[in-house]
Order: sequence, then structure tokens, then C-alpha cells
Amino acid sequence: MLNISKADKVEIWTGNQAVAEAVILTKPEIVAAYPITPSTPIIQALSDAYEEGRIRGEFIAVESEHAAMSGAIGASVAGARTFTATASQGLLYMAEMVYWAGFGRLPMSMCLVNRALAPGWSIWVSHEDLYSMRDAGWIQLIAKNTQEAHDLMIHSFRLSEHHDVYMPSMVNIDGFVLSHVAAQVHPLSQKFVDDFLPPFEPMFTMDPDDPISFGALTLPNDYLDLRKDHINSMNNAKKIFTDYSNEFAELTGRYWGTLIETYGNQTGDVCIISMGSMSEEVEEVVDELNKRETMMFGSLRLRSFRPFPTEEIQKITNLFDTFIVLDRAYSLGSDSPLLTEIRNCFYKNRADKNIIGKVIGMGGADVNYKQIIDLVISIIKETD
Repeated sequence: MLNISKADKVEIWTGNQAVAEAVILTKPEIVAAYPITPSTPIIQALSDAYEEGRIRGEFIAVESEHAAMSGAIGASVAGARTFTATASQGLLYMAEMVYWAGFGRLPMSMCLVNRALAPGWSIWVSHEDLYSMRDAGWIQLIAKNTQEAHDLMIHSFRLSEHHDVYMPSMVNIDGFVLSHVAAQVHPLSQKFVDDFLPPFEPMFTMDPDDPISFGALTLPNDYLDLRKDHINSMNNAKKIFTDYSNEFAELTGRYWGTLIETYGNQTGDVCIISMGSMSEEVEEVVDELNKRETMMFGSLRLRSFRPFPTEEIQKITNLFDTFIVLDRAYSLGSDSPLLTEIRNCFYKNRADKNIIGKVIGMGGADVNYKQIIDLVISIIKETD
């Protein structure tokens, strides 16, 4: 195992600090960003890093989130390693350009600090912003704690810049629950990141000293081919991210799972499925229920929402009798987004399974393991 940290020390960082410090280690040439709660401290830290000379490049302070993503697009097509961060309404304001970056296959990275969408006006966590861009052509990774947020940022750049993937990616962290809460972090060293993350080698660039023009109109058959190629690359990302996760675990001793992380019993009566910071509470639930109940409990956490870990989830369809899916968002007029995706996996394999969805923790509502225990027990009683 390598010495990955700075003198093996431990930092007390918020999630935003952990993300910013990881981004600094990747040496982005351009950060284009506009502040919005609760992602603003990431932007402030990176602005300071450029000012202090910790990063060689340029911080572009723009007038809006739309301009932030436009600046990131310009930097990426010029061949620069590029980063931005935003949240909630800021993501929606840049939505047009988020799609341009995604469908344009531009390898940049973003931290999305998950926050409820308005109205009602809220600055606390929900996952509606994450789901709003699920079809924008971006890889979507989700951290469960501050340490993983730090580690995932490095994965994000490496995955996006791989030539068999070559598309933008975002790391999602829960607003305030992770972004503003301090926790112990073992920081990665500059040497480790330099070894783990190769220099960016763009597949193509636009050069103002050698200008070209091209017609952007795409005919129907070509348009379909573009999307098929994008889908193939998204599927490539599944194996490549799995390989990176295993490599990272071997080098550091920190194993977060691959596209998914399982906990507790690997087979049994009830499996609880979740994403984000809630998943750590679910682990407490699994431990407590396995101590006091005769039933056997396990959990599954998604680390990636796009690409969706369909095959990995299908492998567990025969291992539990009941699946409880916890989500931080509604899909108005339908089931919650995560429940819909999970049911789709099971329909292809085991449509007879008992799958129950519950939406909790929206708009920053407190979610602790005791509440989840009560919820799980009530569901079990209702389904007996």
C-alpha cells in the first residue's frame, strides 16, 4: 500500500473543502464558476488557490451559471482540463449548456452540491437537481461521505478524460449534510494524484491560431449514430470506473465498492437501497436490525446513477425477498426516479419480487437511522 497522504496526517474538512482540495491536486488549467449556496465555498477555495499560485491556470469569474458552463465548454474544446461547481437553481440556469457539454462529448468535471429545487425555496438537500440532468450525457457519481467526495473527484477527471469514455462527469454531494459538515479526511498527496491521474491528452482541440469552421447541422441518420456512440461510451464507463475503483482500493486501502457498494448480509430477507449520505445511516440500520431481529438485512448503495448499474443490481435480485428503495426526490405523476430505475432492473430479471419505495429527507428534512428503522419495520408489518 502506498503512502498516499501528506505525512499520513488527517484533516478536518467540510465536504466542500475536501472537493476543492482534490480539484487543486488535479491541476485544472481553467475553472469557470459562479457562486450559489451550498457550493460557494468550493468556488471560493479554488479562486484563492489560483490567486495564491497553488494552481497554474486561470479562474474565470463569470456573471451567471449559464456563462460558467459556457466558459467551461470553451476551455474544454481548447484542450484544457476544466472544472466547475454549482447547485440546484444554478444547475437549471446552466441547463442548456450542460446538454451542450454532454452531447458535445467534452471531458470536464463538475461538483454538483445537491439542493432542493424551488419553489418552495430551500437551500437544503434533495436529489431533484441530480435527476434533472440524468439524460444530459454526463456521468453522475454520488459520494456518501466527505472522504469519498475527496477521492471521487480524482476518479471523475480520469474517467471523463479516458478516450473510450470522453464525456463530462459530475460528483454529487449532499448539500449541508456533506458540503458544510466537517469530518476527518485522509488527504491524497500530490504525488499519488500525479501517478493515478495521467496528464490530459485531448482527442481534438480548437485553436484560435488555426481557425476552422464547420456546419453543425446533423442529418437524422448521423444524429442517431452520434447517440449510439455516446451510449457505447457510457457503457464503457461502467467497466473503466470499476477498474479504477479496484485500482484505487489496492493502492490506498480505501474500497468504496464499484458502481455499487453492498453492506451487511449478502443474502437474506430485506435489502435497503439508497444513494448519498443517507447510505451511511442505512448501514447503521442494517447493523441494528441484524442484532435485534430474526430477519436478515443487507443494503445496497449506488455510487453511479449514470451509467446506471443495471447488471450489478440484477445480480442481487434472487438474494433477498424484499427490497426497500429510499429516495430524496419525487417524480410527479409517477414513482420516484430511483424506484423506477430499480424496478426496471427487476422487471428484466425477477418481476415477482416485492419492491417498495419511500421518499424521505427531501428539502433537508432530517434522516437518521432510528427514523429509517421505524420506517423499515412498518413496511415489513404492512407487507406480511
